[in-house]
Amino acid sequence: MKKFILTASLCAALAAASHARVTAFGEPASYGIKPLPESAEFYDINPYTWEVFASFDGDKIIGAKEPRRTVFQLEAYSASVMEGRRVGEFTPVASLTDRGAFFGGDGYMDLYYSAPVDSKYAQQAVFFGGWKYNITKYVDIDLGGNIIYSTKKVAGPGLVGLGGESWRGDVYAGLSTNEIFLRPFAYVGYDPTYDSLKFQGGFNPVFSLEELTAIRGLSIQSQIIFGYVKANRFAGDTRLSDGNYWRNSYGYIQAESNLVYETNSWRVFVGIGWACHNDGKAGPDNVNMGPDNFVWTGGGVGYIF
Repeated sequence: MKKFILTASLCAALAAASHARVTAFGEPASYGIKPLPESAEFYDINPYTWEVFASFDGDKIIGAKEPRRTVFQLEAYSASVMEGRRVGEFTPVASLTDRGAFFGGDGYMDLYYSAPVDSKYAQQAVFFGGWKYNITKYVDIDLGGNIIYSTKKVAGPGLVGLGGESWRGDVYAGLSTNEIFLRPFAYVGYDPTYDSLKFQGGFNPVFSLEELTAIRGLSIQSQIIFGYVKANRFAGDTRLSDGNYWRNSYGYIQAESNLVYETNSWRVFVGIGWACHNDGKAGPDNVNMGPDNFVWTGGGVGYIF
């Protein structure tokens, strides 16, 4: 069942950064794992990752002979969204994602380039990498990080015109489960560039439509994130007119649902998303920070290796 879950990555997300793309962020571990027996107690720790390490078998450690999933995908969105904020209007995206066995768990990578067509926005190259592991019978952990490069200096998740930095990144840790219907997850992350703590919780439900439609590989894949950001330097080393760093905090909701059709070699999707935040539309000195409540649409096609 876990290997049937339709996903193009591995977010993240968060990743501790949430994007207008349903990714593996918040997904339970799927590849390279060895489930505990049904007789195990809920508090029993899965020893498999230690067993893999102690085997000193290089092929087993890196999952050389295990199944993996690699997807190259071309996508387009009416808006580019990160952490509940619009950071671009019409945006083509190219992505490469990979998941497979690693140290007895699920190693993942998500590399994508987001290129808003309007030059007033920054283009962003994002790399996520991490490791998921079914640490108990019911709970998976996710340890990872990301590095993001923006073609313009940006504040927060990608706001142009407010100062900021070109390079930033998070480290994060999260918990998720595949044993509850809506598949909840919770993450905490830290961005040293902006001295920013990030908290995210949400749900990653996947509903198969095969029984309803008789179309094999058809599903609805959704994600809803409730997030909170608390930054001591929201614009990096850029100072405000009063000489102080921009201290900022806000909460947001970000939701997306995609209709996905997948074969052994191809996947296509179309979807709609909605986001809102409570940080307002104007920043320091009345700088425009974009809408605080908006909807977007998107779609894409991918090749599965």
